[in-house]
Amino acid sequence: MSKSYLPLFRKYRPQSFKDLVGQENLVKALTNAIELNRIAPAYLFCGPRGTGKTSSARIFAKSLNCINGPTVNPCQECPSCVDITNATGVDVIEIDAATNRGVEGAEDLIAQVHYAPVRGKYKIFIIDEVHMLSATAFNALLKTFEEPPENVIFILATTEPHKVLETIVSRCQRFDFRRITVDDIVKRLREISNIENIKITDDALFAIAKNVSGGLRDSLALLDQVSILGTQEEITKDIIDELLGKVTFDRLTKLLDLVLEGNIEESLKLIDDIYLKGSEPRNLCENFMEFLRNVIIILNSSNPHDIVKFSTLAKEDIDSVLEKKYDKELCAKILDVVIEYYKEVKFATNPYLWVELMIIQASRAKSAPQVIVQQPQVKVQVQKIEQKTQTSAINKPIEPVEQPKETVAQDVSNPVEEITAAPTVQNNNTSYDTDTNNPVEIWSKIVNSIESVPAKFFYSGMAKLIEVQENTIVLGFINQNVITQAKSELKHKALMDGEKRAFGGKYGFEFVQLGGEIKPLEGANIKPVIKQQERPQVKPAEKEISKETNSAEKTETNNNKSKIDTAIYSPKVKEMLEAFGGKIID
Repeated sequence: MSKSYLPLFRKYRPQSFKDLVGQENLVKALTNAIELNRIAPAYLFCGPRGTGKTSSARIFAKSLNCINGPTVNPCQECPSCVDITNATGVDVIEIDAATNRGVEGAEDLIAQVHYAPVRGKYKIFIIDEVHMLSATAFNALLKTFEEPPENVIFILATTEPHKVLETIVSRCQRFDFRRITVDDIVKRLREISNIENIKITDDALFAIAKNVSGGLRDSLALLDQVSILGTQEEITKDIIDELLGKVTFDRLTKLLDLVLEGNIEESLKLIDDIYLKGSEPRNLCENFMEFLRNVIIILNSSNPHDIVKFSTLAKEDIDSVLEKKYDKELCAKILDVVIEYYKEVKFATNPYLWVELMIIQASRAKSAPQVIVQQPQVKVQVQKIEQKTQTSAINKPIEPVEQPKETVAQDVSNPVEEITAAPTVQNNNTSYDTDTNNPVEIWSKIVNSIESVPAKFFYSGMAKLIEVQENTIVLGFINQNVITQAKSELKHKALMDGEKRAFGGKYGFEFVQLGGEIKPLEGANIKPVIKQQERPQVKPAEKEISKETNSAEKTETNNNKSKIDTAIYSPKVKEMLEAFGGKIID
Protein backbone atom coordinates (compact mmCIF):
# COMPACT_ATOMS: atom_id res chain seq x y z
CA MET A 1 0.00 0.00 0.00
CA SER A 2 1.39 3.38 -1.02
CA LYS A 3 2.18 5.95 1.62
CA SER A 4 -0.45 8.65 2.07
CA TYR A 5 0.29 12.03 0.57
CA LEU A 6 1.59 14.68 2.97
CA PRO A 7 1.19 18.37 2.00
CA LEU A 8 4.41 20.29 1.66
CA PHE A 9 3.67 22.69 4.54
CA ARG A 10 3.39 19.69 6.87
CA LYS A 11 6.19 17.69 5.32
CA TYR A 12 8.66 20.56 5.65
CA ARG A 13 7.47 21.93 8.96
CA PRO A 14 10.44 23.13 11.06
CA GLN A 15 11.57 20.52 13.57
CA SER A 16 14.46 22.40 15.19
CA PHE A 17 15.53 25.99 15.74
CA LYS A 18 17.91 25.88 12.78
CA ASP A 19 14.96 25.12 10.48
CA LEU A 20 13.07 28.27 11.44
CA VAL A 21 13.11 30.85 8.65
CA GLY A 22 13.28 34.60 9.22
CA GLN A 23 13.00 34.61 13.04
CA GLU A 24 16.65 34.97 14.06
CA ASN A 25 16.07 37.23 17.07
CA LEU A 26 13.45 34.92 18.55
CA VAL A 27 15.63 31.85 18.02
CA LYS A 28 18.52 33.58 19.80
CA ALA A 29 16.33 34.53 22.77
CA LEU A 30 14.86 31.05 23.24
CA THR A 31 18.16 29.22 22.80
CA ASN A 32 19.81 31.51 25.37
CA ALA A 33 16.97 30.85 27.80
CA ILE A 34 17.51 27.10 27.41
CA GLU A 35 21.28 27.28 27.77
CA LEU A 36 21.05 29.53 30.85
CA ASN A 37 18.23 27.41 32.32
CA ARG A 38 16.01 30.49 32.70
CA ILE A 39 12.67 28.99 31.72
CA ALA A 40 9.61 31.15 32.37
CA PRO A 41 6.26 29.61 33.40
CA ALA A 42 4.34 31.26 30.52
CA TYR A 43 5.13 32.51 27.02
CA LEU A 44 3.06 34.44 24.49
CA PHE A 45 3.93 33.92 20.81
CA CYS A 46 2.14 36.42 18.58
CA GLY A 47 2.42 37.44 14.95
CA PRO A 48 0.93 37.01 11.46
CA ARG A 49 -0.27 33.64 10.24
CA GLY A 50 2.25 31.18 8.84
CA THR A 51 5.30 32.72 10.49
CA GLY A 52 6.13 29.79 12.79
CA LYS A 53 4.37 30.39 16.13
CA THR A 54 3.02 26.86 16.72
CA SER A 55 6.13 25.28 15.18
CA SER A 56 8.35 27.30 17.54
CA ALA A 57 6.23 26.20 20.50
CA ARG A 58 6.70 22.54 19.53
CA ILE A 59 10.44 22.98 18.99
CA PHE A 60 10.75 24.69 22.37
CA ALA A 61 8.83 21.80 23.96
CA LYS A 62 11.15 19.28 22.27
CA SER A 63 14.22 21.12 23.48
CA LEU A 64 12.95 20.99 27.08
CA ASN A 65 11.63 17.43 27.10
CA CYS A 66 14.22 15.69 24.92
CA ILE A 67 16.01 12.82 26.64
CA ASN A 68 19.22 14.83 26.21
CA GLY A 69 17.59 18.07 27.30
CA PRO A 70 17.20 20.74 28.02
CA THR A 71 19.10 21.23 24.76
CA VAL A 72 18.97 23.56 21.79
CA ASN A 73 19.43 20.58 19.44
CA PRO A 74 16.79 17.93 20.26
CA CYS A 75 17.62 14.43 19.03
CA GLN A 76 14.30 13.96 17.13
CA GLU A 77 14.50 10.22 17.92
CA CYS A 78 13.63 9.75 21.58
CA PRO A 79 9.99 8.89 22.47
CA SER A 80 9.36 12.41 23.73
CA CYS A 81 10.59 14.07 20.50
CA VAL A 82 8.66 11.62 18.31
CA ASP A 83 5.45 12.17 20.27
CA ILE A 84 5.74 15.96 19.94
CA THR A 85 6.45 15.67 16.20
CA ASN A 86 3.32 13.57 15.76
CA ALA A 87 1.29 15.77 18.15
CA THR A 88 0.52 12.74 20.33
CA GLY A 89 2.60 13.57 23.39
CA VAL A 90 1.15 13.01 26.86
CA ASP A 91 3.39 15.66 28.39
CA VAL A 92 2.89 18.25 25.65
CA ILE A 93 -0.80 19.01 25.26
CA GLU A 94 -2.02 21.18 22.38
CA ILE A 95 -5.36 22.92 22.89
CA ASP A 96 -7.38 24.78 20.30
CA ALA A 97 -8.91 27.76 22.10
CA ALA A 98 -11.43 28.28 19.30
CA THR A 99 -13.23 25.03 20.22
CA ASN A 100 -12.50 25.19 23.98
CA ARG A 101 -13.16 28.84 24.66
CA GLY A 102 -15.51 28.54 27.63
CA VAL A 103 -14.85 28.35 31.35
CA GLU A 104 -15.41 24.56 31.26
CA GLY A 105 -12.35 24.15 29.02
CA ALA A 106 -10.32 26.32 31.38
CA GLU A 107 -11.39 24.21 34.37
CA ASP A 108 -10.39 20.99 32.55
CA LEU A 109 -6.98 22.51 31.78
CA ILE A 110 -6.49 23.52 35.43
CA ALA A 111 -7.35 19.97 36.49
CA GLN A 112 -4.64 18.53 34.18
CA VAL A 113 -2.04 20.96 35.49
CA HIS A 114 -1.72 19.07 38.76
CA TYR A 115 -0.63 15.81 37.07
CA ALA A 116 3.12 15.24 36.94
CA PRO A 117 4.89 14.76 33.57
CA VAL A 118 5.21 11.12 32.45
CA ARG A 119 8.22 11.03 30.09
CA GLY A 120 9.75 14.47 29.97
CA LYS A 121 10.88 16.96 32.58
CA TYR A 122 8.09 19.47 31.90
CA LYS A 123 4.37 19.35 31.37
CA ILE A 124 3.75 21.87 28.59
CA PHE A 125 0.40 23.27 27.44
CA ILE A 126 0.32 24.87 23.97
CA ILE A 127 -2.86 26.94 23.57
CA ASP A 128 -3.36 27.94 19.96
CA GLU A 129 -5.50 30.94 18.96
CA VAL A 130 -5.66 31.93 22.61
CA HIS A 131 -7.46 35.19 21.82
CA MET A 132 -10.62 33.12 21.25
CA LEU A 133 -10.95 32.34 24.95
CA SER A 134 -13.81 34.08 26.72
CA ALA A 135 -13.16 36.66 29.45
CA THR A 136 -14.48 34.19 32.04
CA ALA A 137 -12.02 31.53 30.87
CA PHE A 138 -9.15 34.02 30.98
CA ASN A 139 -10.01 35.03 34.53
CA ALA A 140 -10.20 31.38 35.59
CA LEU A 141 -6.63 30.87 34.35
CA LEU A 142 -5.11 33.98 35.95
CA LYS A 143 -3.91 32.41 39.19
CA THR A 144 -2.64 29.30 37.43
CA PHE A 145 -0.63 31.39 34.96
CA GLU A 146 0.93 33.48 37.71
CA GLU A 147 1.89 30.60 40.03
CA PRO A 148 1.72 27.32 38.11
CA PRO A 149 2.93 24.07 39.71
CA GLU A 150 6.59 23.24 39.35
CA ASN A 151 7.67 22.02 35.89
CA VAL A 152 4.49 23.32 34.20
CA ILE A 153 4.86 25.70 31.22
CA PHE A 154 2.19 27.50 29.20
CA ILE A 155 2.86 28.58 25.61
CA LEU A 156 0.14 30.76 24.12
CA ALA A 157 -0.04 31.45 20.37
CA THR A 158 -2.22 34.10 18.71
CA THR A 159 -2.49 36.26 15.62
CA GLU A 160 -4.40 38.96 17.57
CA PRO A 161 -2.57 39.77 20.81
CA HIS A 162 -4.69 42.88 21.39
CA LYS A 163 -7.64 40.59 22.14
CA VAL A 164 -5.82 38.76 24.91
CA LEU A 165 -6.65 39.94 28.43
CA GLU A 166 -3.98 42.36 29.63
CA THR A 167 -3.67 40.58 32.95
CA ILE A 168 -2.74 37.42 31.04
CA VAL A 169 -0.22 39.24 28.83
CA SER A 170 1.48 40.74 31.89
CA ARG A 171 2.08 37.25 33.26
CA CYS A 172 3.79 36.01 30.08
CA GLN A 173 7.06 36.59 28.29
CA ARG A 174 5.98 38.00 24.94
CA PHE A 175 7.71 37.21 21.63
CA ASP A 176 6.56 38.90 18.43
CA PHE A 177 7.06 37.00 15.18
CA ARG A 178 7.76 39.22 12.18
CA ARG A 179 6.69 38.63 8.61
CA ILE A 180 9.20 36.59 6.65
CA THR A 181 10.99 38.56 3.94
CA VAL A 182 10.49 37.80 0.25
CA ASP A 183 14.13 36.81 -0.16
CA ASP A 184 13.95 34.29 2.70
CA ILE A 185 10.74 32.78 1.32
CA VAL A 186 12.18 32.49 -2.20
CA LYS A 187 15.33 30.84 -0.84
CA ARG A 188 13.33 28.27 1.13
CA LEU A 189 10.98 27.56 -1.78
CA ARG A 190 13.93 26.98 -4.08
CA GLU A 191 15.42 24.46 -1.63
CA ILE A 192 12.16 22.55 -1.41
CA SER A 193 11.58 22.72 -5.19
CA ASN A 194 14.97 21.16 -5.81
CA ILE A 195 14.29 18.39 -3.29
CA GLU A 196 10.83 17.67 -4.78
CA ASN A 197 12.03 18.04 -8.41
CA ILE A 198 9.54 20.83 -9.13
CA LYS A 199 10.42 22.74 -12.31
CA ILE A 200 9.69 26.38 -11.56
CA THR A 201 11.34 29.66 -12.53
CA ASP A 202 12.77 32.13 -10.06
CA ASP A 203 10.22 34.73 -11.23
CA ALA A 204 7.41 32.32 -10.39
CA LEU A 205 8.84 31.75 -6.90
CA PHE A 206 9.18 35.50 -6.52
CA ALA A 207 5.51 35.93 -7.52
CA ILE A 208 4.48 33.38 -4.89
CA ALA A 209 6.56 35.06 -2.19
CA LYS A 210 5.14 38.51 -2.98
CA ASN A 211 1.54 37.32 -2.64
CA VAL A 212 1.56 35.49 0.70
CA SER A 213 1.93 38.50 3.06
CA GLY A 214 5.10 37.17 4.68
CA GLY A 215 3.71 33.73 5.56
CA LEU A 216 5.90 30.75 4.69
CA ARG A 217 3.09 28.24 5.25
CA ASP A 218 0.90 29.98 2.65
CA SER A 219 3.76 30.01 0.15
CA LEU A 220 4.33 26.27 0.63
CA ALA A 221 0.62 25.58 0.17
CA LEU A 222 0.66 27.55 -3.10
CA LEU A 223 3.82 25.80 -4.29
CA ASP A 224 2.16 22.48 -3.47
CA GLN A 225 -0.85 23.51 -5.53
CA VAL A 226 1.17 24.29 -8.66
CA SER A 227 3.68 21.44 -8.19
CA ILE A 228 1.55 19.03 -10.23
CA LEU A 229 2.11 21.32 -13.21
CA GLY A 230 5.89 21.29 -12.82
CA THR A 231 6.52 17.61 -13.40
CA GLN A 232 6.79 17.91 -17.18
CA GLU A 233 6.96 21.61 -18.02
CA GLU A 234 8.42 24.57 -16.18
CA ILE A 235 6.09 26.71 -14.07
CA THR A 236 6.23 30.39 -15.05
CA LYS A 237 5.15 33.63 -13.45
CA ASP A 238 2.11 33.86 -15.76
CA ILE A 239 0.84 30.53 -14.46
CA ILE A 240 1.14 31.79 -10.88
CA ASP A 241 -0.70 35.01 -11.76
CA GLU A 242 -3.54 33.10 -13.40
CA LEU A 243 -3.73 30.76 -10.44
CA LEU A 244 -3.98 33.76 -8.11
CA GLY A 245 -6.63 35.38 -10.31
CA LYS A 246 -4.27 38.22 -11.22
CA VAL A 247 -3.92 39.88 -14.60
CA THR A 248 -0.56 39.08 -16.14
CA PHE A 249 2.16 41.66 -16.66
CA ASP A 250 1.93 41.44 -20.47
CA ARG A 251 -1.81 42.17 -20.42
CA LEU A 252 -1.43 45.07 -18.02
CA THR A 253 1.34 46.50 -20.20
CA LYS A 254 -0.85 46.20 -23.29
CA LEU A 255 -3.75 47.85 -21.44
CA LEU A 256 -1.57 50.78 -20.36
CA ASP A 257 -0.25 51.18 -23.92
CA LEU A 258 -3.80 51.33 -25.32
CA VAL A 259 -4.92 53.78 -22.66
CA LEU A 260 -1.94 56.06 -23.32
CA GLU A 261 -2.69 55.96 -27.04
CA GLY A 262 -6.30 56.94 -26.31
CA ASN A 263 -7.53 53.81 -28.12
CA ILE A 264 -10.81 53.36 -26.25
CA GLU A 265 -12.24 50.67 -28.53
CA GLU A 266 -9.27 48.30 -28.21
CA SER A 267 -8.98 49.00 -24.50
CA LEU A 268 -12.60 47.97 -23.92
CA LYS A 269 -12.07 44.81 -25.98
CA LEU A 270 -9.05 43.92 -23.85
CA ILE A 271 -10.81 44.36 -20.49
CA ASP A 272 -13.75 42.35 -21.84
CA ASP A 273 -11.37 39.52 -22.71
CA ILE A 274 -9.77 39.75 -19.24
CA TYR A 275 -13.23 39.69 -17.65
CA LEU A 276 -14.37 36.64 -19.65
CA LYS A 277 -11.27 34.74 -18.52
CA GLY A 278 -12.37 35.03 -14.89
CA SER A 279 -10.88 38.25 -13.52
CA GLU A 280 -13.45 40.19 -11.50
CA PRO A 281 -13.77 43.97 -12.07
CA ARG A 282 -12.51 44.69 -8.57
CA ASN A 283 -9.44 42.48 -9.10
CA LEU A 284 -8.77 44.15 -12.44
CA CYS A 285 -8.78 47.59 -10.80
CA GLU A 286 -6.52 46.42 -7.97
CA ASN A 287 -4.07 44.79 -10.38
CA PHE A 288 -4.02 47.87 -12.63
CA MET A 289 -3.44 50.16 -9.64
CA GLU A 290 -0.61 47.96 -8.41
CA PHE A 291 0.92 47.88 -11.89
CA LEU A 292 0.72 51.67 -12.28
CA ARG A 293 2.23 52.12 -8.83
CA ASN A 294 5.18 49.91 -9.83
CA VAL A 295 5.62 51.77 -13.12
CA ILE A 296 5.65 55.15 -11.35
CA ILE A 297 8.21 53.90 -8.80
CA ILE A 298 10.44 52.65 -11.61
CA LEU A 299 10.16 55.89 -13.58
CA ASN A 300 11.02 57.99 -10.53
CA SER A 301 13.94 55.86 -9.35
CA SER A 302 17.54 56.74 -10.07
CA ASN A 303 18.45 53.03 -10.03
CA PRO A 304 15.30 51.02 -10.89
CA HIS A 305 16.91 47.60 -10.47
CA ASP A 306 17.51 48.28 -6.78
CA ILE A 307 13.79 48.52 -6.08
CA VAL A 308 12.82 44.96 -7.07
CA LYS A 309 12.01 44.19 -3.44
CA PHE A 310 9.58 47.11 -3.28
CA SER A 311 7.59 46.07 -6.35
CA THR A 312 5.92 42.93 -7.65
CA LEU A 313 7.86 43.03 -10.91
CA ALA A 314 10.82 40.90 -11.92
CA LYS A 315 14.02 42.42 -13.31
CA GLU A 316 12.96 41.57 -16.86
CA ASP A 317 9.66 43.38 -16.29
CA ILE A 318 11.52 46.45 -15.03
CA ASP A 319 13.67 46.48 -18.18
CA SER A 320 10.49 46.24 -20.27
CA VAL A 321 8.97 49.25 -18.49
CA LEU A 322 12.14 51.30 -18.99
CA GLU A 323 12.18 50.48 -22.72
CA LYS A 324 8.63 51.80 -23.08
CA LYS A 325 9.71 55.26 -21.83
CA TYR A 326 6.33 56.05 -20.31
CA ASP A 327 5.38 59.60 -19.36
CA LYS A 328 5.44 59.50 -15.56
CA GLU A 329 3.13 62.52 -15.20
CA LEU A 330 0.55 60.93 -17.47
CA CYS A 331 0.83 57.61 -15.64
CA ALA A 332 0.18 59.46 -12.37
CA LYS A 333 -2.96 61.06 -13.87
CA ILE A 334 -4.21 57.66 -15.03
CA LEU A 335 -3.55 56.23 -11.55
CA ASP A 336 -5.67 59.03 -10.05
CA VAL A 337 -8.53 58.09 -12.39
CA VAL A 338 -8.28 54.39 -11.49
CA ILE A 339 -8.25 55.17 -7.75
CA GLU A 340 -11.36 57.37 -8.04
CA TYR A 341 -13.31 54.78 -10.01
CA TYR A 342 -12.13 51.94 -7.76
CA LYS A 343 -14.09 53.56 -4.93
CA GLU A 344 -17.25 53.09 -6.99
CA VAL A 345 -16.36 49.60 -8.25
CA LYS A 346 -16.07 48.24 -4.70
CA PHE A 347 -19.73 48.95 -3.87
CA ALA A 348 -21.43 49.14 -7.28
CA THR A 349 -24.20 46.71 -8.27
CA ASN A 350 -22.75 46.69 -11.81
CA PRO A 351 -18.97 46.99 -11.26
CA TYR A 352 -18.08 46.06 -14.85
CA LEU A 353 -19.86 49.18 -16.12
CA TRP A 354 -17.70 51.33 -13.82
CA VAL A 355 -14.56 49.61 -15.11
CA GLU A 356 -15.56 50.51 -18.67
CA LEU A 357 -16.15 54.12 -17.64
CA MET A 358 -12.78 54.09 -15.86
CA ILE A 359 -10.98 52.98 -19.03
CA ILE A 360 -12.81 55.60 -21.12
CA GLN A 361 -11.90 58.36 -18.67
CA ALA A 362 -8.30 57.18 -18.35
CA SER A 363 -7.94 57.09 -22.14
CA ARG A 364 -8.87 60.79 -22.23
CA ALA A 365 -6.38 61.78 -19.53
CA LYS A 366 -3.76 62.74 -22.13
CA SER A 367 -6.00 65.39 -23.70
CA ALA A 368 -7.34 66.75 -20.39
CA PRO A 369 -5.77 70.12 -19.45
CA GLN A 370 -4.23 70.38 -16.03
CA VAL A 371 -5.55 72.54 -13.22
CA ILE A 372 -3.12 75.42 -12.75
CA VAL A 373 -2.92 77.06 -9.35
CA GLN A 374 -0.32 79.83 -9.17
CA GLN A 375 1.29 80.85 -5.94
CA PRO A 376 0.47 84.51 -5.30
CA GLN A 377 2.91 87.17 -4.21
CA VAL A 378 1.41 87.89 -0.83
CA LYS A 379 1.99 91.34 0.63
CA VAL A 380 3.27 91.41 4.18
CA GLN A 381 1.41 94.63 4.96
CA VAL A 382 -2.32 93.88 4.75
CA GLN A 383 -5.04 96.48 4.84
CA LYS A 384 -6.98 96.81 8.10
CA ILE A 385 -10.72 97.04 7.68
CA GLU A 386 -12.91 99.03 10.04
CA GLN A 387 -15.59 97.15 11.95
CA LYS A 388 -18.30 99.34 10.42
CA THR A 389 -17.36 98.30 6.89
CA GLN A 390 -17.17 94.65 7.90
CA THR A 391 -20.63 94.72 9.46
CA SER A 392 -22.22 96.33 6.42
CA ALA A 393 -20.62 93.73 4.17
CA ILE A 394 -21.64 90.77 6.29
CA ASN A 395 -25.30 91.60 6.80
CA LYS A 396 -26.27 91.57 3.13
CA PRO A 397 -29.08 89.02 2.74
CA ILE A 398 -29.27 86.35 0.09
CA GLU A 399 -32.03 84.12 -1.17
CA PRO A 400 -31.71 80.31 -0.98
CA VAL A 401 -32.02 78.67 -4.37
CA GLU A 402 -31.83 75.07 -5.49
CA GLN A 403 -28.31 73.90 -6.17
CA PRO A 404 -27.73 73.86 -9.95
CA LYS A 405 -26.61 70.72 -11.71
CA GLU A 406 -23.00 71.40 -12.61
CA THR A 407 -21.13 69.35 -15.17
CA VAL A 408 -17.69 70.98 -15.13
CA ALA A 409 -15.10 68.74 -13.46
CA GLN A 410 -12.23 70.04 -11.37
CA ASP A 411 -10.30 66.80 -11.02
CA VAL A 412 -6.95 66.40 -12.72
CA SER A 413 -8.34 63.37 -14.55
CA ASN A 414 -11.33 65.23 -16.05
CA PRO A 415 -11.65 68.09 -18.51
CA VAL A 416 -11.45 71.26 -16.42
CA GLU A 417 -11.43 75.02 -16.67
CA GLU A 418 -8.34 76.91 -15.59
CA ILE A 419 -8.75 78.61 -12.24
CA THR A 420 -6.34 81.48 -12.59
CA ALA A 421 -7.70 83.10 -15.73
CA ALA A 422 -10.60 85.52 -15.17
CA PRO A 423 -13.72 84.56 -17.16
CA THR A 424 -14.59 86.68 -20.16
CA VAL A 425 -17.30 89.24 -19.45
CA GLN A 426 -20.22 88.86 -21.79
CA ASN A 427 -21.49 92.05 -23.36
CA ASN A 428 -25.05 92.38 -22.08
CA ASN A 429 -27.25 94.92 -20.37
CA THR A 430 -26.66 93.62 -16.81
CA SER A 431 -25.12 96.27 -14.52
CA TYR A 432 -22.42 95.14 -12.10
CA ASP A 433 -20.90 96.83 -9.07
CA THR A 434 -17.31 97.14 -10.32
CA ASP A 435 -16.46 100.31 -8.41
CA THR A 436 -16.02 98.67 -4.99
CA ASN A 437 -12.37 98.67 -3.85
CA ASN A 438 -12.90 97.29 -0.35
CA PRO A 439 -11.57 93.67 -0.33
CA VAL A 440 -14.00 92.57 2.39
CA GLU A 441 -16.96 94.05 0.53
CA ILE A 442 -15.87 92.36 -2.70
CA TRP A 443 -15.52 88.95 -1.05
CA SER A 444 -18.74 89.37 0.95
CA LYS A 445 -20.69 90.28 -2.19
CA ILE A 446 -19.38 87.20 -4.00
CA VAL A 447 -20.18 84.87 -1.09
CA ASN A 448 -23.70 86.25 -0.83
CA SER A 449 -24.13 85.80 -4.58
CA ILE A 450 -23.42 82.04 -4.47
CA GLU A 451 -26.71 80.23 -5.07
CA SER A 452 -25.60 76.80 -3.84
CA VAL A 453 -26.11 76.79 -0.06
CA PRO A 454 -23.47 74.08 0.66
CA ALA A 455 -20.91 75.94 -1.48
CA LYS A 456 -21.82 79.25 0.20
CA PHE A 457 -21.15 77.90 3.69
CA PHE A 458 -18.00 76.05 2.54
CA TYR A 459 -16.32 79.18 1.11
CA SER A 460 -17.53 81.43 3.92
CA GLY A 461 -16.20 79.04 6.57
CA MET A 462 -13.14 77.39 5.03
CA ALA A 463 -11.82 80.07 2.64
CA LYS A 464 -9.80 82.92 4.19
CA LEU A 465 -9.40 86.10 2.16
CA ILE A 466 -5.69 86.86 1.64
CA GLU A 467 -5.89 89.82 -0.73
CA VAL A 468 -7.69 91.18 -3.77
CA GLN A 469 -5.35 92.01 -6.62
CA GLU A 470 -6.31 93.82 -9.84
CA ASN A 471 -8.25 90.93 -11.38
CA THR A 472 -7.54 88.12 -8.93
CA ILE A 473 -8.90 87.17 -5.51
CA VAL A 474 -6.45 85.15 -3.43
CA LEU A 475 -8.08 82.69 -1.00
CA GLY A 476 -6.20 80.73 1.67
CA PHE A 477 -7.02 77.27 3.04
CA ILE A 478 -5.61 75.31 5.97
CA ASN A 479 -4.27 72.38 3.90
CA GLN A 480 -4.17 70.79 0.46
CA ASN A 481 -7.14 68.53 1.15
CA VAL A 482 -9.39 71.56 1.62
CA ILE A 483 -7.92 73.15 -1.52
CA THR A 484 -8.86 69.99 -3.41
CA GLN A 485 -12.43 70.32 -2.13
CA ALA A 486 -12.50 73.99 -3.15
CA LYS A 487 -11.47 73.01 -6.69
CA SER A 488 -14.10 70.27 -6.92
CA GLU A 489 -16.67 70.34 -9.67
CA LEU A 490 -19.72 71.62 -7.78
CA LYS A 491 -18.08 74.04 -5.38
CA HIS A 492 -15.80 75.80 -7.85
CA LYS A 493 -18.58 76.18 -10.45
CA ALA A 494 -20.86 77.71 -7.79
CA LEU A 495 -18.07 80.14 -6.78
CA MET A 496 -17.46 81.28 -10.36
CA ASP A 497 -21.20 81.72 -10.96
CA GLY A 498 -21.45 83.80 -7.78
CA GLU A 499 -18.61 86.05 -8.96
CA LYS A 500 -20.29 86.52 -12.34
CA ARG A 501 -23.55 87.53 -10.66
CA ALA A 502 -21.72 90.01 -8.41
CA PHE A 503 -19.05 91.46 -10.70
CA GLY A 504 -19.70 90.07 -14.18
CA GLY A 505 -16.55 88.00 -14.42
CA LYS A 506 -14.09 90.69 -13.38
CA TYR A 507 -12.18 88.46 -10.95
CA GLY A 508 -10.45 85.11 -11.14
CA PHE A 509 -9.34 83.06 -8.13
CA GLU A 510 -6.07 81.68 -6.75
CA PHE A 511 -6.04 79.06 -3.99
CA VAL A 512 -3.04 78.86 -1.63
CA GLN A 513 -2.20 77.11 1.62
CA LEU A 514 -2.06 79.20 4.78
CA GLY A 515 1.17 79.34 6.74
CA GLY A 516 4.34 81.36 7.11
CA GLU A 517 3.83 84.84 5.67
CA ILE A 518 0.57 83.79 4.01
CA LYS A 519 -2.01 84.96 6.53
CA PRO A 520 -5.68 85.88 6.17
CA LEU A 521 -6.77 89.48 5.90
CA GLU A 522 -7.90 90.93 9.20
CA GLY A 523 -11.64 91.37 9.63
CA ALA A 524 -12.47 89.24 6.58
CA ASN A 525 -14.62 86.54 8.21
CA ILE A 526 -17.78 86.26 6.14
CA LYS A 527 -20.95 84.92 7.74
CA PRO A 528 -23.65 84.51 5.09
CA VAL A 529 -27.24 85.24 6.10
CA ILE A 530 -30.00 83.10 4.63
CA LYS A 531 -32.99 85.30 3.83
CA GLN A 532 -36.29 84.00 5.23
CA GLN A 533 -39.48 84.00 3.21
CA GLU A 534 -41.14 87.42 3.17
CA ARG A 535 -44.31 87.84 5.18
CA PRO A 536 -47.26 89.88 3.85
CA GLN A 537 -47.32 93.55 4.82
CA VAL A 538 -49.80 94.42 7.61
CA LYS A 539 -51.19 97.91 8.15
CA PRO A 540 -50.68 99.56 11.59
CA ALA A 541 -54.38 99.39 12.47
CA GLU A 542 -54.53 95.74 11.49
CA LYS A 543 -51.44 95.08 13.60
CA GLU A 544 -53.14 96.45 16.75
CA ILE A 545 -56.32 94.41 16.16
CA SER A 546 -54.28 91.29 15.44
CA LYS A 547 -52.19 91.85 18.56
CA GLU A 548 -55.29 92.16 20.81
CA THR A 549 -56.90 89.09 19.23
CA ASN A 550 -53.78 87.01 19.61
CA SER A 551 -53.44 88.10 23.25
CA ALA A 552 -57.03 87.13 24.03
CA GLU A 553 -56.66 83.79 22.29
CA LYS A 554 -53.40 83.11 24.12
CA THR A 555 -54.99 83.89 27.54
CA GLU A 556 -57.95 81.63 26.83
CA THR A 557 -55.68 78.83 25.69
CA ASN A 558 -53.54 79.09 28.82
CA ASN A 559 -56.64 79.01 31.04
CA ASN A 560 -57.89 75.91 29.28
CA LYS A 561 -54.50 74.25 29.68
CA SER A 562 -54.43 75.06 33.40
CA LYS A 563 -57.80 73.41 34.09
CA ILE A 564 -57.89 69.67 34.38
CA ASP A 565 -60.81 67.33 34.00
CA THR A 566 -60.69 65.62 37.39
CA ALA A 567 -63.26 63.01 36.36
CA ILE A 568 -60.56 60.86 34.80
CA TYR A 569 -58.47 60.62 37.99
CA SER A 570 -58.72 58.51 41.14
CA PRO A 571 -60.25 60.01 44.34
CA LYS A 572 -56.83 60.60 45.88
CA VAL A 573 -55.57 62.46 42.81
CA LYS A 574 -58.83 64.45 42.63
CA GLU A 575 -58.23 65.56 46.22
CA MET A 576 -54.76 66.78 45.35
CA LEU A 577 -55.95 68.62 42.27
CA GLU A 578 -58.76 70.36 44.19
CA ALA A 579 -56.26 71.39 46.86
CA PHE A 580 -54.26 73.18 44.17
CA GLY A 581 -57.33 74.73 42.58
CA GLY A 582 -57.43 72.25 39.72
CA LYS A 583 -54.28 73.70 38.14
CA ILE A 584 -51.12 72.10 36.82
CA ILE A 585 -48.19 73.05 39.03
CA ASP A 586 -44.83 73.08 37.19
